[in-house]
Amino acid sequence: MRTVTCIDISEPVLHFSSGKFTAGPHWKHKPMYHDGNFEIIIVTKGTLYLQVDNNYYVITAGDIFSLPPFHHLHGYKESPEDTQYFWFHFFTQKNAMRSLHVDSHDGQSVAALFKKNQVVLPLQYRALSLEKILIIIYQVLDVAKTHYFTSMSVDYLLTALLIEIAEDFYTSLSGENSTGAEARIDGIKEWIRANLSADLKASDVADHFDLNPHYLVRIFKEQTSQTVIQYINQLKLQQAAELLLQTNFPIKRIASTVFFSDEKRFMKAFKARYYLTPTEFRHTYTKKFLDSSNFDPEVPLVLDPKNEQRDE
Repeated sequence: MRTVTCIDISEPVLHFSSGKFTAGPHWKHKPMYHDGNFEIIIVTKGTLYLQVDNNYYVITAGDIFSLPPFHHLHGYKESPEDTQYFWFHFFTQKNAMRSLHVDSHDGQSVAALFKKNQVVLPLQYRALSLEKILIIIYQVLDVAKTHYFTSMSVDYLLTALLIEIAEDFYTSLSGENSTGAEARIDGIKEWIRANLSADLKASDVADHFDLNPHYLVRIFKEQTSQTVIQYINQLKLQQAAELLLQTNFPIKRIASTVFFSDEKRFMKAFKARYYLTPTEFRHTYTKKFLDSSNFDPEVPLVLDPKNEQRDE
């Protein structure tokens, strides 16, 4: 069985708190009780080990965890140092949320829950692509820390984030019973991600998997609508976007870090993908939300009345 939560978005959800967290050494999530608020966790690096009530979850990079209110939550095991994740707490409008247990193998029944004014969020799933989700995440965090004339700005953006996550989940439902060809391409993509370098070529990928390069290019394009080189460059530019927002590194250093030997070629490729220069992209968002390994991602929530322990 799979737990999903349906949220009516006829009106926007109400943003409460959000941020990005980086784990230090010997860290695990402290005990909390969500009294009425919903939490979204998007892990981008490392692993979270969470116990929710009597159930245990391992949440790894690329996973999205959507926890409805009124649950006990704590870490049951230390996370690796430098584990990173984004977190969002919000409230829904009155009577706008319901949680269901559905057959995890019946994608059609889950897909039928999606409506024009309703998003469906699974308790845990692996995102197909975090790129669009991360762009909205940065917008939410930026606006949450900026003094707009109305607080509804962040409410609408957070609702847009939920829609994007739900859309990604909806798309994943059709691929849960992937073909052998899709599974093969998924393995190739993971290998490329792990072996990204300045010199990585389609022929290198083909050699590793004992494939003819022309055959690899054909089946990769059939499954992904991209060439192998386009996918390699996409990964490099995604990493560059992360570095632009998370560091103060100069553009030349970022270009080198993501395996572009020529800074001008990097800037041209980046603008072609994001429609902004790297500097413009960086200046689009403030860094007020980034990020601290000195404190837990805590909010002034009501703790479980049976648990006298408080977060630091």
